[in-house]
Amino acid sequence: MINKFILISVSLLLGIASIAGTFYVRENVIKAYKIPSKSMEPTLLVGDHILVDRSQPARTPKRGDIIVFKYPESPSKEFVMRVVALSGDTVEIKDKTFYLNGKILPESYAVHQEETLFPPDQNPRDNLAPIKIPNDSYFVLGDNRDRSYDSRFWGTVSKDKLSGTVKSIYWSWDSANGAVRWDRFGKTVQ
Repeated sequence: MINKFILISVSLLLGIASIAGTFYVRENVIKAYKIPSKSMEPTLLVGDHILVDRSQPARTPKRGDIIVFKYPESPSKEFVMRVVALSGDTVEIKDKTFYLNGKILPESYAVHQEETLFPPDQNPRDNLAPIKIPNDSYFVLGDNRDRSYDSRFWGTVSKDKLSGTVKSIYWSWDSANGAVRWDRFGKTVQ
């Protein structure tokens, strides 16, 4: 009788420890996400499944890092974008060219697929007046600049909204073709 009680108690404790450990890892170490939109193409494709480093150092990204954060207009949603400016930086966009602190920022990852240029009084996508980034905040943009709803439209992301930094793709499914994208497995995200 006592052996059965000990066995049940140990099993229960191991189960609770396993659940607690899984929860801790998911919330503080690494978490998986699926990319649902085209805003980060060609870097991240719809159907890519990514791993996000949620450790404390990963919640202090550098310029160029791809981050996951709580969307400022609806914190229950999380977005994935690239950090292009840090606290104290000044950003400006002139005819789709991104300026950081008065100089053109070379962006090999950014794509523009539409020739149309919106004037600044109609839409901030292609022309944005200079903005200084506040303390503990980031200016984020999607790599697919013509198809991204980002800091140009709703402002900066405060540090307390960061969930982590994207590290790699662990799975990729092309639903349009019904096929696995094998070449994307294990790809480091930059």
